[in-house]
Amino acid sequence: FDLAPLGRPDRWPTADGGATACDAAGVAVAEGSVGAGTGATVGKVLGVAGAMKGGVGTWAERSGDVVVGALAVVNAFGDVRDGAGQIIAGARDAQRFVDAARYLANGGAPGGSFPRAGANTTLVVVGTSAQMERTQLAEVARSACDALAQRITPVGTQFDGDIVFAVSVGDRPPPTPVMVELLAQRATAMAIERAVRMARGTKEVPGLAD
Repeated sequence: FDLAPLGRPDRWPTADGGATACDAAGVAVAEGSVGAGTGATVGKVLGVAGAMKGGVGTWAERSGDVVVGALAVVNAFGDVRDGAGQIIAGARDAQRFVDAARYLANGGAPGGSFPRAGANTTLVVVGTSAQMERTQLAEVARSACDALAQRITPVGTQFDGDIVFAVSVGDRPPPTPVMVELLAQRATAMAIERAVRMARGTKEVPGLAD
């Protein structure tokens, strides 16, 4: 199972496949064009012909005893930017970046087959070693969403179906809930960047790790 045009979207994963994945899991987390990131692409404002490889990325931030980690699967309609705001993976036209947000803001029309509702998704899970209530975790997820806006442009369009989950696995509360929110934002931003930096391309779609 994978996303078109890089796989077979009609071959759904099974419970046996999930069990096999769990059995194969190790300490090291594979990133880039693996697992859920195998068929992921980014920068599809002009269609997949001008897109680049997305993927799966992970990162963790620590402050004292509090650890916050993020895992992101980046299959975005928009471009991906680094911490300085520069596009590093996205829609291309004649080997240059189009800048999808600017193109659309200036009245450009989306092209290709991917501009349809919910066809592009960035999925993020944030986990923390701190003990947090359900309402606090909702705020952590909301803060992590800000990282999507920092690193993916445009994001949250009618063509996107992004979602962020937050979980707590610890039994000690953090000094302040805001600490976890900010660490989640940092970790998510880096996980998104690593998802494209570690992604190898295919014959159809180039990747940064080629």
